[in-house]
Amino acid sequence: DVRRGLFSIDEFRYLNVPRVGIFSVRDDLECTMRCLQHPSCISVNLALEIRLWCELLSSDKYSNPKEFRQNESSYHYYIVNMCADNPCANNATCRSSFTDNLYQCLCPAGYKGSRCQSEKSTSWVDTLKSGNEKESNMSGVVTLLVDSQPLSVFCHMGNFGCGDSGWTPVMKIDGRETTFHYNAPYWSNYKEFNLAGGETGFDGQESKLPTYWNTSFSKICLGMKIDQQLKFIVIHKQADSLYSLIADGQYRNTSLGRDKWKELIGLQGSLQDDCNKEGFNIVCSNIQTSKARIGIVSNNENKCDSCDSRIGFGTGGSPNNSNTCGNEAVFVKNNGDSHINAMGYILVQ
Repeated sequence: DVRRGLFSIDEFRYLNVPRVGIFSVRDDLECTMRCLQHPSCISVNLALEIRLWCELLSSDKYSNPKEFRQNESSYHYYIVNMCADNPCANNATCRSSFTDNLYQCLCPAGYKGSRCQSEKSTSWVDTLKSGNEKESNMSGVVTLLVDSQPLSVFCHMGNFGCGDSGWTPVMKIDGRETTFHYNAPYWSNYKEFNLAGGETGFDGQESKLPTYWNTSFSKICLGMKIDQQLKFIVIHKQADSLYSLIADGQYRNTSLGRDKWKELIGLQGSLQDDCNKEGFNIVCSNIQTSKARIGIVSNNENKCDSCDSRIGFGTGGSPNNSNTCGNEAVFVKNNGDSHINAMGYILVQ
């Protein structure tokens, strides 16, 4: 546990807040170990009153300074709050994280990085790589400035299925590979994958570009290629980046409807009739069943307990945990079972 060894002690002090547990213990080591084993505990009072009593607390002296009092028979142990000195830059909000990286900076619009120390920069260079300005309204490789560094990407212009104007590529996912499985770290980090794949359009190369965490948008274009069939749908969603919608693992809903998601697959698309939970970071109650970073999951009952079907990007779980992009469905009445791997494309505008 990363919290181990992070306790500091204040002698003859007591934090007067509600307890989440109380135990009789042999010594301070047993008390702090009890705290480490409790998911809500971040500090303890150790009081000598005939016996040695250990009080587990879900708050700390930083949050309740007025309740931090003198007490001759108590010691207070607390996990150091890394937000006390506000390590975040550019007026970012610091949030303590006692089980992960000790703190997390919630960046304001226009900034990124572990401390929100870097400005986002996603301006277009106005010409194609060929340098012909007259052709700047045509699809082709262009150069983005990302963190003041040039990044070559294939800019998709015109209405290829998502509407007019230019679309910036973000990710390309091969459903036969596990690179971008639901549980893959790429969804929650700032690491790119195969930058060269960002220059090659709608082919079979997987890719994750810095535009995943650096590009704000109001629309997301989602495409799936199955054999030679290429279908697209659009999500209207405002966000600082795709990272901001996915990395924290929180569910965020969309309202496209099951029929719209099935359009990605075509006539073979299959989903169960009920549940129909869609959006970002979709997980059912039984976490071993279908899940998707972007997409829809369905069930054969209204409750989203054991979802047996899905269409999406960054997928996993039963009935086929290895299919990471496409359509999986069993126990389906309307269009039968489906096991379809797709090549997925994610672009933003």
